[in-house]
Amino acid sequence: MFQPFERLTHQYVERLIVLNKTYLVTQTYHRAISPGSAGGKIAIIVTDYEDLNMARGHLNAVRKDKFAAIVHLNNPEHVKTVDGMLQPGSKYEVYWAVVRSVAEVKKILNLKYKDHIRHYITKHTSWRIGSDKTITPNLETVFGELFLVMKYGGQVLRAKFGDIENS
Repeated sequence: MFQPFERLTHQYVERLIVLNKTYLVTQTYHRAISPGSAGGKIAIIVTDYEDLNMARGHLNAVRKDKFAAIVHLNNPEHVKTVDGMLQPGSKYEVYWAVVRSVAEVKKILNLKYKDHIRHYITKHTSWRIGSDKTITPNLETVFGELFLVMKYGGQVLRAKFGDIENS
């Protein structure tokens, strides 16, 4: 399973505070580790927001997740909790919804998932893409979920990455 996101570190948390991105929405991250690996750690993904209302919208979208919460990085107790989650002995493995290298992610998508993308497009669209045409997919994150966005002939297809992986 493709996992493009960075592990959250203390340095990243400090930088988010400096950048005034002080609201983190947490949720279960199903793409991080396969069952039984990483010593049974609980995978969490955090998405940062500068605006509390945006964070609340995200939280509302994932409210059924038992690990869904808003962390306020301007609250010392919340920062202490995050610091504990980032310790090596913690029961959590925390990821941040940010990729280090967009170019590397695109390379992986184009090499490893090219056939999956082609199959998905054939099955779910009426696009007839000529052999001289290329579709360059882009990865997006919406409420902690990976989506692949593809454009062709003025049309846009947005699909959950898991659906493409499984096609």
